[in-house]
Amino acid sequence: MTPCPNEMKRIEVVAAVLRRDDRIFATQRGYGKFKDWWEFPGGKMEPGETPETALVREIREELSTEIRIDRLLHTVDWDYPEFHLTLHCFLCSLTSEALHLNEHEAARWLSYPELREVRWLPADEDILPLLAAELLCVAPSLAVFIESSVIPRYAAFDKAHREDHARSVVSRALSLAAFYPVDRNLLYAAAACHDLGLAVDRKTHHLESGRIIREMTELRRWFSDDAIEEIAMAAEDHRASSDHEPRSLYGRIVAEADRLIEPEQIIRRTIQFGLAHYPELPREGHWERTLEHLHEKYAEGGYLKLWIPESPNAERLEALRAMIRDEPGLRVIFDRIYREEGPGTPV
Repeated sequence: MTPCPNEMKRIEVVAAVLRRDDRIFATQRGYGKFKDWWEFPGGKMEPGETPETALVREIREELSTEIRIDRLLHTVDWDYPEFHLTLHCFLCSLTSEALHLNEHEAARWLSYPELREVRWLPADEDILPLLAAELLCVAPSLAVFIESSVIPRYAAFDKAHREDHARSVVSRALSLAAFYPVDRNLLYAAAACHDLGLAVDRKTHHLESGRIIREMTELRRWFSDDAIEEIAMAAEDHRASSDHEPRSLYGRIVAEADRLIEPEQIIRRTIQFGLAHYPELPREGHWERTLEHLHEKYAEGGYLKLWIPESPNAERLEALRAMIRDEPGLRVIFDRIYREEGPGTPV
């Protein structure tokens, strides 16, 4: 940031980063220039107040609740056009379940993948990488690098592989890590980097991701050569449709995290693929192709394998298999989706 001019007005404020399990509390402004933007609750310090005293008072006024201040997370210095802001952000916990919005128009409890779904005030947005580190239990400096320099690369990819996809894979991977003795920092880097190869080639993007990781000199700040090779191999092995088992536990976790089995969505995408690539087929042709693909990949004996038994995909895969076994019911779902996706397609 540029130095603050001496004549610029200075404002010192405090903010509560309230955490509940794996979620962070955010509030939406209902007034002023930044109306509808999101922030962490808090406000200006009054003369003679410590930051902690001011924060307890502000939260009582804004939310009619009590908090425990756990520790200082970060102090942000930010130049707005009209003033220089010093923002002290404290990690806090609620000591009362009651919450009432006295000044804000809305509030949300946001998980790690949801942190970027809202439009933050610029100064508040500055601490999001540190919140990622808190929620994911990874090194803060690594989170700053990943969140600021790696995941933004996904913005240039196709709609199904944007930043929200990367953060969802990261979140699922680190949730699965709870079942295994893994290095969370290593797994975080592997999950965040797994699709970087899309910048080069879609068909071989998993291999390109491995190459990019090996050439990413910044990672040497946190990882040894052997660890970087582990990260690269996990990215190379992440392809959910792969017919061979990933070479390491990290590869199995990332591959499983990259796959989100939602039964009806899988059926819809199968139909969408058929309509896009075989437009000449009549309805019955698309039905046969859909049925064949679902049996070949997802039914009992299909080539899709779950690499991590603790994955939520296990229950969803069984639900999909039940739909496949019920062919009359599957046909009803197919006909509905076909009408929604393929109007005007020859019958």
